[in-house]
Amino acid sequence: MIFWIGVLFGAALILLVNWLRTKTAVRWYEWLIGALGLLSGIGAIQHYFGSLVENEPESAWMGFLVFFILSVLLMAITWTLLRRHKQSV
Repeated sequence: MIFWIGVLFGAALILLVNWLRTKTAVRWYEWLIGALGLLSGIGAIQHYFGSLVENEPESAWMGFLVFFILSVLLMAITWTLLRRHKQSV
């Protein structure tokens, strides 16, 4: 089950990258900020489930909240940069 979730996630990521490369010129720092946001989101999920396995539900929610807010902020910054870049072209 986890294998197929990873395969679907990877395929979706490859399709997104190909679509972005053909539709607009994405600058290197936009890729970097987006990748950091994605890694922070994955870290939020990993921290949540890892803390639940350790039987620490409060730590799970607080860590998830911190990493997820960081992920949302970084993704919003990336989206704003891409939208502004597309409007200026």
